[in-house]
Amino acid sequence: MGEVLILIGCPQIPVQSPLVLYIADFLQDAGHRPVVAANPSAKQLIKTSDPKSHYVAEYKDVEKTIGELAEGSVSYPLIISLIHNDAGLTYTATTSAVAPKALLISVLFGEHAYDLAEEIEYPTEKVVAPVTHNTRPLLTKLDEVLEWAVLKI
Repeated sequence: MGEVLILIGCPQIPVQSPLVLYIADFLQDAGHRPVVAANPSAKQLIKTSDPKSHYVAEYKDVEKTIGELAEGSVSYPLIISLIHNDAGLTYTATTSAVAPKALLISVLFGEHAYDLAEEIEYPTEKVVAPVTHNTRPLLTKLDEVLEWAVLKI
């Protein structure tokens, strides 16, 4: 099947890296190829957690990827964005604007997750929990949304 983009930024919140690997594993099991667009430090943390590329085989620069989406040189049917700050919200809003045909899932976490979720003005499916160290509160809703999303693409 097709590629799915996982969009991540600053790796400040500990749950981000395990969420990326969890989502990538889910996507692979569903027959999709996860591609991670990240800044250099976030990319390095994921690569350190997955040194043999069992979960993620392709990494891209987040800003370059958004540019490619805007140019139309790449497209993804599903984009999953992990957001814990204003910068992540901005990257995701821009991605939504330049890739309007993509199904977009916004996974919001960190202590300001609910506040960030209220700021969203673009079309997206939201998965929200104010977690920093424990992924469990996000996983049930995330599983539901991912199961639904992979059927739509």
